[in-house]
Amino acid sequence: MSVVQKIISILILCSGVFYFFYIFYRAFRSKESFLEERGKLAALSPGEFLIYFIGSTGISDFLMNTLMIKRFKLTEDEKLPGTLVACCLVPCSIFAYSFISRGESVDMRGLICCAAAVALGSFLGSRLLSKIDGKKIKTFMTVALIFSFIALIVKMIVTSGATGTATALVGPRLVIAVVLCFITGLINMFGIPMKPTWTALFLILGLSPISALTMVQSVGYFGPMSGGFNILKMGKYHQKTALCAAFFGTLGALMGVTLALTISAGVLNIILLIVMALAIVSMIFS
Repeated sequence: MSVVQKIISILILCSGVFYFFYIFYRAFRSKESFLEERGKLAALSPGEFLIYFIGSTGISDFLMNTLMIKRFKLTEDEKLPGTLVACCLVPCSIFAYSFISRGESVDMRGLICCAAAVALGSFLGSRLLSKIDGKKIKTFMTVALIFSFIALIVKMIVTSGATGTATALVGPRLVIAVVLCFITGLINMFGIPMKPTWTALFLILGLSPISALTMVQSVGYFGPMSGGFNILKMGKYHQKTALCAAFFGTLGALMGVTLALTISAGVLNIILLIVMALAIVSMIFS
């Protein structure tokens, strides 16, 4: 593992630790409103464990948490985007840390460029949360994801089902990735799942399934990491769900990521395609 990998992975882990204690601090400081929130910790805890256990394979935690929050009517729509971001701050740091710090070679130049673009977009998005029509953005992203899914299927058919083999983004492919990462980072702060979009982006650009998953889990954390403090500071999130995610979601992430790193390329590619299909269905019918 290179020095840069060590520094980035430690930075991510420290960020997760900071958010872990900050979420607990916010809950303790406003314990009256915390106790008045809907939902029971005993019921939310196993749900968050399962969400981030499954999320280790690239399935969107935003998508799964949205389904759970809507199903149990935990909070109003106004707090939904903030809740999704708050929930992922700690467990997703485990995803990013594990994939970046693994012994295999990681495209650190591409990862840093894409992560910086996502972080900048997310920081701006967290400030524009109340000024932009999230429904129009959601419609646009649904259409874009459908076309990306079709393009990926066509690519696989043309190449006789072969998956990408590249481990790094260079030249025009890196430029395209950076521009799209900035845009999707901004959109991510509106609670719209971006992992399926990033999955499609990196696979279409030719990365192997494990390299694509590494980019998705790593780059995907820099958005919430940079925009998360603004979200928590505003207090527009469901604290009970975020607290359960910080503890039990992290336990699920620790167990799930061990499994994800051992999945074969073919199986992982199928899982990532299913992830995209589920996201499209959910965004259409939600």
